[in-house]
Amino acid sequence: MKYSVLLLTYNELDNLEGFMRSVPKNVRVCVVDSGSTDGTLELLATKYPHVDVLYRKFDGFSGQRNYGLNKFFSEGTWVLHLDADERMTRGLHAELRSLVPGENNVAYNIAALNTLYGKPVRRAAAYPVYQTRLSLVGSFEFVEVGHGQKAPKELGALPCLRNPYRHLPFSKGLKDWFERHNRYSDIESKEIEENTVRYSFAAGLKDPIAFRQWLKSVTRDLPARPLLIYLYLMIWRRGVTEGPAGWDYCRLRAIYEQMIDMKRRELRTTKKNQEVTNS
Repeated sequence: MKYSVLLLTYNELDNLEGFMRSVPKNVRVCVVDSGSTDGTLELLATKYPHVDVLYRKFDGFSGQRNYGLNKFFSEGTWVLHLDADERMTRGLHAELRSLVPGENNVAYNIAALNTLYGKPVRRAAAYPVYQTRLSLVGSFEFVEVGHGQKAPKELGALPCLRNPYRHLPFSKGLKDWFERHNRYSDIESKEIEENTVRYSFAAGLKDPIAFRQWLKSVTRDLPARPLLIYLYLMIWRRGVTEGPAGWDYCRLRAIYEQMIDMKRRELRTTKKNQEVTNS
């Protein structure tokens, strides 16, 4: 298969060169930037003039990806979706090059291999966790889910590739991670409180993404949910065996889930107070 890469950027000067080194030279890369001010755009213009760049104000990952697909690529083009803190792997590139999609295949799920302190964390991150990252232009538009995106539910179960891409979520340091996940928890807490879309267990048996959404829906109101997730990752998934990187990854995941739960309670309190005021 011949494929191109759609990259989303915002102040990614520290990540950009590492990302570009990971992409084979014969693969086209296009960028949708959200208004970088740190030199990202200047580096693209001077060192990577072959890369096409467009600006779009960020309103969600699905909107950015859909915009890039429509502006850069013609229908029938296969596009791999990556962020600047992610890296291509040799295994993934080889698998993509040898991939022969079926007549009805319009997208594929790919797992991320997360790293912390320069070490991969498989067990602590519950690897493999899949996202829809390879799509056929003109077949569908992504929809926003949480702080990410997925293919429309109507497409049903999608095939999964064997090889992962690397994800460096802490490439800008823990301070940046906390700032981003503070924003992400705002989005996820609001979505949980307002969400009316439900995934069935039967659908989850066929599709790992649908299963993850189903699991979130049935566990979202469990008491001590962040603690349960921490114990699941540390003990059941054996994150404890991955050393400090695994231990801290489990802690950070629990902190993030706690942020979501606390913001959900805050939203409920605000809504209740508004109802009292308006009554």
